[in-house]
Amino acid sequence: MSDDFDDFWGEKLADEDETAVIKPNDSEPTQRIDTEREPTEPIDVGGLEEQVPEFVMGAPAAMAPPTMQEPSLPPERIDPPMERVVFEPRAVPIRTEPPPEPPRKTTLGKRRFLTLAAFAEALIPPGGAIPESAKDVGVVERIDTAAASFDPAVRNRLSKLLWLWEWMSVFTRAFRPFSRLPAPVAVGVVERASKSKFVLRRQAFSFLKILCLNQWASTAPVEEAIGFTYSCLSKEPPQDAVRLEVLGNSDVTHDHIEECDVVIVGSGAGGSVMAKELAEVGLSVVVLEEGSLFTRSDFAGPPWERFQRFYRAQGTTVALGRPTIPLPMGKAVGGTTLVNSGTCFRTPDRVLERWASEFGIEGIDPESMRPYFERVEKILHVKPVPEELFGKNARVFMRGAESLGLQGAPLNRNINGCRGCGTCAFGCPSDAKQATHLNYLPKAQRHGASIYANCRAQAVLVEDGRARGIQARMFDPRTYAPGARLTVKSKVVVLAAGAVHTPALLQRNALATRSGQTGRNLRIHPAAGIGAFFEEDVYSWRGTLQPYYLDDWHASHDLMIEVTSITPGVGAGSFPGTGAYTKNLVAHAKNFAGAGVFVSDTSTGRVRAVGSGEPVVTYALNKTDTRKLVRGITHVAEVFLAAGAQTVFTGLPGAGTVSSRADLEKVREEAVRPGSLRLTAFHPGGTARMGADPSSTVVDPFGECHEIGGLFIADASVFPGCPTVNPMISIMALATRTADHLVRRGASYF
Repeated sequence: MSDDFDDFWGEKLADEDETAVIKPNDSEPTQRIDTEREPTEPIDVGGLEEQVPEFVMGAPAAMAPPTMQEPSLPPERIDPPMERVVFEPRAVPIRTEPPPEPPRKTTLGKRRFLTLAAFAEALIPPGGAIPESAKDVGVVERIDTAAASFDPAVRNRLSKLLWLWEWMSVFTRAFRPFSRLPAPVAVGVVERASKSKFVLRRQAFSFLKILCLNQWASTAPVEEAIGFTYSCLSKEPPQDAVRLEVLGNSDVTHDHIEECDVVIVGSGAGGSVMAKELAEVGLSVVVLEEGSLFTRSDFAGPPWERFQRFYRAQGTTVALGRPTIPLPMGKAVGGTTLVNSGTCFRTPDRVLERWASEFGIEGIDPESMRPYFERVEKILHVKPVPEELFGKNARVFMRGAESLGLQGAPLNRNINGCRGCGTCAFGCPSDAKQATHLNYLPKAQRHGASIYANCRAQAVLVEDGRARGIQARMFDPRTYAPGARLTVKSKVVVLAAGAVHTPALLQRNALATRSGQTGRNLRIHPAAGIGAFFEEDVYSWRGTLQPYYLDDWHASHDLMIEVTSITPGVGAGSFPGTGAYTKNLVAHAKNFAGAGVFVSDTSTGRVRAVGSGEPVVTYALNKTDTRKLVRGITHVAEVFLAAGAQTVFTGLPGAGTVSSRADLEKVREEAVRPGSLRLTAFHPGGTARMGADPSSTVVDPFGECHEIGGLFIADASVFPGCPTVNPMISIMALATRTADHLVRRGASYF
């Protein structure tokens, strides 16, 4: 093919002057890839993100907590003094036999299976610091098995992505599908895709890399090589928690109509609070939850597999833009409270005062909100993380902060009986993290509330300008096959499906349209992960996930810095590079520490309902927030260096990896473009904001829709802006306030 095609795909394959040099060996033919070649910066082509097909945008690139920043440049060799990590040239066996035959029955299909197998083999070859290859531990077979339980839309996107990857190599000099390429050429394709100047290729590579590397790192041989265990700091047995009973697809086999005072869509931070507060005063309550009920017995096994089970769309939700930002959200009874870090901050006084002033919200001042915060914190057992539950990850960061004279403190978390297991983001195996399925929902149920799981709300019923119920559909959580219809007739409807799905439900029903603000004003509190390698063993996954924070730049720079950690089975895919380079990094995961920096964003995004599938989320990171994030990243890097880190991964152009403060001086904030950052976000809000003015807000100061009487919203959608902190307590306190208002004005509704 012509050079034009090669340039389009950003590669030239098997050229004699390229770096893929075949060097035979008496015992085994191998290929040596020159790792000394000077990396070149990919071109940031403006506007390409908007052209990327939707099916490649679901990369689970960021799990909770924020993943390490991967440089947008090709991975650089880590230089001394990091003596413990030795970067060796890749040794990739040349395939001398036909591609392996896929199993007789596959979820992905035989051709897609072969494509993924060829990719995994090129990405994770045998040898290196961890000798097992993708083939040795059955990576593709495990992915194929897991895909059977994926959301059909996710499975379809994966299939399309594999089709794209299979055939794109036809438009090069190789002129053949990817699964039929010789191993050295396939390695070159994978390596070049990681640094391609084209967004489409990089996104495709990133998705498949994360899928394969995380699966590989979740297998027993690799976990053993890394030193990852499922033990907790405390040897005390887990406590027995309150159990919840829910109605599911098997309980509602025929179309059913139910009547109640209040129907609530969503069982997370907002919905569970409304259910408990309203049921306790004697109102009949029905809660509809799209996710399944999970209990402590489900919170075992590899975190990567749990991530795919407990997160919406297997954790592939993203905000499209420059850059595209992963936006993982829980899908379970208890909502995202089941899988968040458990960090509990009150909304800062200055934020409440600004919201009150700018949006005319009475009764939201700090003094008025104080009793609501206190009520929530008491029920959730909010307390500072005890120092004995700090892992080494937090201790090395504290060491660096103290040496720089910075002020930090233990984080407040909703814990009772925490054993320091370090897997909070994938379901607490101790039932210690007080997600709402352990407190608010059981209290609501004891007072008569009914809870339906695997129930998808489809329509808001409106009569004479007032909300009068919800029409929903049960579904099979294993096959996603639709089941019976459930119609709940009520006097009040509460939407608490989150800042993405609440506005989407309103849009599908053409409700709350007058202001034109429904789905707009999205804030996501974007975060960057910074990682560092130390000489000493850290084992960052041992101990509480998020125990410590720095807020010295919170008020002045809108930056919150929180120590966080990633388990190898969820974080491996965020390590840079391919082949033995990346395997060597993963092998030294025990020496790795991490922290995240959140910016209180002034950037905005939008949620749009498209058909009956997942809403489309877009977000435009502006230059102001970009500069703040760059400043925060360099600040965290300084702390790690002060703590004795040998190498810090910043992911910043020109300073992807640093080993001294002098390296950080190369960073120019104004030169970093939004599209060059690798970010994650966990805190969407603002898409149905509250306020006194119906022309610029969606709901009134107590969460009732300006246009539809009896229709309340009780989730992060109502935030007038970014709360600047982890939002769970803010959501719950505002929901408590809304419930209190509804009870006080009960005669108007019931």
